[in-house]
Amino acid sequence: MKQKRMFVVIISALVIMISLTYQGTYSYFTSRVEGTGNTENNQSQGQTNTLQNLIISESANVVSSNMIPGDSVTYTFTVQNPNNIDVCYNLLWNNTTNTFVNQKDLRVKLEKSDGTVLVEDAQFPATTSGTTMLLEGTRIESSTTDTFTLTVTYQNTDEDQTADMGKSFSGTIIGELGECVFPKATDVILAKGETEELAYDGTVDNNLRYIGSNPNNYVLFNNELWRIIGVFNNIDDGTGNKETRLKIIRNEPIGEYSWDNKASGTGSSTSSYGSNDWSDSALQIVLNEGAYWNRTSGECPYGEDGATTSCDFTNNGLTEEAKSMISNAKWNLGGSSTYTDATASMFYERERGTDVCTNRPTEWIGKIGLMYPSDYGYATSGESSTDRETCLNTELYYWDGAGVSDCKNNDWLHESSDSQWTLTPSSSASNYVFIVYSRGRVYPNNVSIRNAVSPALYLSSNVKISGGDGSQGNPYQLSL
Repeated sequence: MKQKRMFVVIISALVIMISLTYQGTYSYFTSRVEGTGNTENNQSQGQTNTLQNLIISESANVVSSNMIPGDSVTYTFTVQNPNNIDVCYNLLWNNTTNTFVNQKDLRVKLEKSDGTVLVEDAQFPATTSGTTMLLEGTRIESSTTDTFTLTVTYQNTDEDQTADMGKSFSGTIIGELGECVFPKATDVILAKGETEELAYDGTVDNNLRYIGSNPNNYVLFNNELWRIIGVFNNIDDGTGNKETRLKIIRNEPIGEYSWDNKASGTGSSTSSYGSNDWSDSALQIVLNEGAYWNRTSGECPYGEDGATTSCDFTNNGLTEEAKSMISNAKWNLGGSSTYTDATASMFYERERGTDVCTNRPTEWIGKIGLMYPSDYGYATSGESSTDRETCLNTELYYWDGAGVSDCKNNDWLHESSDSQWTLTPSSSASNYVFIVYSRGRVYPNNVSIRNAVSPALYLSSNVKISGGDGSQGNPYQLSL
């Protein structure tokens, strides 16, 4: 690891480390955290010239004699990066005092102004003349200022806490340049919890999904915009190892192709209209072995009896970097024999069921798939006239009705200009697969017809978010 240098030391070292030809006077100010019980928003004091970092309200040591169990004190401070490159830094406690007997009762939370929790329920450091890590390797973009809120809580427990009445704590927060340590992508999204844009689906896996007409779920993947469907639990990597992983889908279709095109008597097909067996479908092969996977040109399924059309993915096929972020997943291939009775939750259960046509598999291990009908259903937020609960209790077949237009109109996976393929087969017809129609309903149709193809995948569990805020103009950036 590269040697870390304190911001507070000779500032010319900072200039060298970040390779700037920037001129001017740099200074660094720190100050002690301070406050008493139920104090909030102790704002920064002090000034700097060009580089402003970690300005916290200046005062003497905290004297917490006014705190009682359950009280919290809150401090606000900023980190400013005036430089023309991004940098990473650590936040550290320096010269802390803590006279509490039960030090485990003094808890620390650190979050950014956007609500992202960076440190959750950490213990306030013991008395030390040295430093203790608060936050390691966080990244700040060039020419920006990050605002942090630090909350120290005297936790109320069931134990006798009279020994800590009148005790005190204090500390100075300082910064140093450090190696970037990015959070896991799943942790970033999970930390947001349920919001107007995120909701748990209430299934047996209780996945956290993005909802609404246009949530901030954009991610830069494969050098193009994709979108996060959600954080999914219990995703089997094909070996029995189950993980929590991020599921994403391409923001724009790669084209309109058939789900399958096999001629009569080939593969598992029993007709000239193809087969709804994803494990050997022509589209699956294009996505996982063929032109799209290899970022080349080739032939894609385009009708019945083996019909194809030329397709060129030399500019939008998967890059090697993108492929390094994808791991195998066990995709469920359970089908449904009916559709007018199926809500989002019913589709979720059937997708994981065993109702399939004869000789069809119920699972497939691979990397690139498609969305499910349940993904579409759970992505709605509804609105005033038809709320989310009502949408989730309405069969997806009827979502094109005028009375429930809020369901599809507030569902970011709905495309009014495209009918989209899903992964789920009909179990009553060997060549039918469910489609999300442009009108909003979900209905099965022949695999040989042509519909929009939007690849979907599960990112590897070790993929991290290294930047961005999820908006379309500043999508999340990924790294390993």
